[in-house]
Amino acid sequence: MNISKYVLLTSVGVSLLFLAGCGQKLPPGMPKLYQTTITIMQDGKPLAGAAVNVVNDDFATNPWTAGGITDANGVISLKTEGQYLGVPAGKYSVSVRKTEGPEGLELPKNPSSDEEIREYDRIMKQIQENSFHVVDDQFMDAKNSPLKLEVKGTTKETFDVSPAVKNKVVLGPSA
Repeated sequence: MNISKYVLLTSVGVSLLFLAGCGQKLPPGMPKLYQTTITIMQDGKPLAGAAVNVVNDDFATNPWTAGGITDANGVISLKTEGQYLGVPAGKYSVSVRKTEGPEGLELPKNPSSDEEIREYDRIMKQIQENSFHVVDDQFMDAKNSPLKLEVKGTTKETFDVSPAVKNKVVLGPSA
């Protein structure tokens, strides 16, 4: 066999292997997934670092949820169950949340001494007192969110969660 036939056959073989590997193995019972990309905007700018979740409006027949975190351009390619790229066909409610807090604080790892525990408590208090949601409450709960998504095939959608807010994070009763 001459070298050009060998190179051609090798190239075809590698290409076929690559294409075969592009499909993802889905768990039993999971329906076909469609690539779904969402862009989140706020006040005319992409919202980076926002957690996006989509929940099927008919959860009883389609219990698969999808989501992820937006990139620097406010874009997310949704993953079902956190690992399978794409979303099953259906109608979804979309929730978006983003929390910001004080910069540069680092909690001590495995605090054991009294001093380390006091430092941990001090930093936790600072985080609690200085953290806030930048997305309005109406967008943060899929049940009540006005954001709706319909997936019939490959889907691209843009949602606006304006205006930006600065709502104090309430973590629950304090001791």
